[in-house]
Formats: sequence, structure tokens, C-alpha cells
Amino acid sequence: MIFSLAVPVFHHANFLPFALESIRAQRADIRVAVMDATPDESVQKVLEHYADLLSYRRHGPDSGQTAAIQEGWDHTDGDIVAWLCADDYYFPNALDSVEEVFIRHPEVDVVYGDAVFVDDSDQFIGYFPIGQFGTSSIEREDFICQPSCFVRRTALARIGRLNPDLHYIMDWDLWTRLYRAGAKFHYLDKPLSVVRMYRGTKTASRSWARFKEIGRHVARNSSPIAALRSLSGFYYQDLKTLDVTGIERVLLRMMEFYSRQKKRFKGPGPGGDKNAYGLSRHGNEVAGEADVLLPWYKPSPPVGLWVRSDLDVEPDVHLNGTRLSCKSGTGFCYDIPAFSLSTPLLSLKLSCAARKSWALYGVEFF
Repeated sequence: MIFSLAVPVFHHANFLPFALESIRAQRADIRVAVMDATPDESVQKVLEHYADLLSYRRHGPDSGQTAAIQEGWDHTDGDIVAWLCADDYYFPNALDSVEEVFIRHPEVDVVYGDAVFVDDSDQFIGYFPIGQFGTSSIEREDFICQPSCFVRRTALARIGRLNPDLHYIMDWDLWTRLYRAGAKFHYLDKPLSVVRMYRGTKTASRSWARFKEIGRHVARNSSPIAALRSLSGFYYQDLKTLDVTGIERVLLRMMEFYSRQKKRFKGPGPGGDKNAYGLSRHGNEVAGEADVLLPWYKPSPPVGLWVRSDLDVEPDVHLNGTRLSCKSGTGFCYDIPAFSLSTPLLSLKLSCAARKSWALYGVEFF
């Protein structure tokens, strides 16, 4: 089984090595296409170190990200298609897990899994709001994280190409059209990718053009009230995954309060009340033990760890099975003993016996 991975690039030469190293770490058979619309040579200089990885490479202007992705698929011959933005990256062996599902279940057309959010300095923010939604809700709820989704080319052929008129929700439009065409979806309960969330991304831009595309999509597939709810949900998620100040911080607190009250009186919404690896879907609240999973593609293992939380007592921290001790007088900062990574994956377990529940605001390795 062969994967066709399209990597559209516009700037982000500083992030691109993470994406390409994460592809190189996969054991699956892969065809990689990189379409670079960056006006300077910064990305091309990075690609010189990955020439052996690339099946197709183009440098020059294009009609936008959607067209570039389709171009990459058109110039590779894989059985499974997907795309990875230059500032996102895969978990090690993610494609192996996906391939196993496709092989065991030939009736499955789409495989999707979980994802981790980090900021532009690779600090852990949280998990993509997960939970195995009913597939029928795809028309009004975008519950699939794009870089963690993989599609059979045969299923894509039945519905046609990506919609070049869409610049923000071409992925959601694709999932919706696949669902309408009768495609069978399979949820893989594990993180497959890491998504950087920061103000420089289209997803976190909160531009009116993005919300306009979202509103039109939901309005075509549901009621105007559902469209408004969907827009407010997207905005709420944006606020939760960005460092907000001023009026936006006030809005975030109000929306969090509303979410908690709604859950209290009406019960859990779509996806149930399942926690994401010990973290609440409604604000990174930890009850018991939390698992923070992150790939690590830097040349050397991390030497330190910083945990941001609302705790006033030291949490219990284990990294890849080893307990870490907090450095005195430095807050929740930890030295990491020298160790080697057999696979490029950091597995952090966090708990605090002194508190029944607490909030995890971020984790940073350095």
C-alpha cells in the first residue's frame, strides 16, 4: 500500500524540517510531493537536504493551497491520499497504524485519528476535541483533524477533486462529500499528528473569510440556527487554543462558563463526555492522571521540562517511565536525565494526589 502525501508550502522554512523528518520516520511506502509557492529560496534550501524523500517537487506561484494539494496528488500514484502542512508533523509510525486499518478493513474508505495542538514554540496546548462522533454529524460538525485523516484514492475518484474555490474548509467539504457518496469512515483512537496553532496560521486567523466559508457550509447542510452555533463553536475553539488578552479573554471565560453550565444541565454534547488522554474536552481539566504525548524530531533528546498549571503543589511527573524531580525555586521546571529515544516519542504522565482536579495550561520541552 502506497501513500501519496502532498505538502503545500508558503514560507515556513523554519517549520518544514519537522514535517519532513516526521515523514522520514514513517516505515510505510510513501510518495511525497512538495509544492513551494514561497517567493524566495528559503524553502528550496531546506528541500536540498530531503531530495531523496521527494517524488515530485515544484517551486513557483500557484492558485492557492487547495490547488497545490490537488497538484501533489495528481503527480503521485499512491493508494491513500493525505496532505500535511509545512508547520504540522506526524507521530512516529502513524502511517503504519493507518495502513493496518485499511488492510484489515477493505471496506473502509477514510481513516482518521486524534491530534495534538502545540504553539509555534512546540509547547503542548492540548488535544483536538475528540470523541467518536456519529458520522452523520459531519455535515454540521467538523470533528476530523485534517492532518490525521487519510482517504483511499478510489473513494476520492468517486466524488471528484478538491474544491478550488475553498481556502479554509476544503478538508471539511471533502469529508462531507465523501460521507454523502457513501464512504465508510473509521476512527483510530490514537494521536496521528501534531498541529501548530498560532496567529500566523489560517485556522487561527479568525478572518471573516474563514467564518464566511464555515457559515455557508453549515447553512447548506443544516438550519441557520445550527450555522450560528457552529460558528460560535469554532470561535470558542480558536480562543481556547490561542493566547488571548483583553476582551477576548473575557469572552473566553464567559463561553467556558456557558459550556460548563450546558454540560451540567443538558449532559455531554456530541462525542460524549470522554476525556482526551486524561484531559477534559472542556478546558484541559485533569482528573486523575493525564498523558501528554509528543513526537521529538530534534537531533538530541530534551534536557528540561516546564509544566504550566493552576497547581500550588508539585505534580507527580514521569517521562518515558522515569520520575522527574522538580528543581527548587524554579516553579514546575524539571531537569531531564540524559537518555536515548528508541523511537522519537515523548510520553509524559502527570498527576497530583493533593488535588482532585486541576488545570493543565501547557507543557514545554527544551
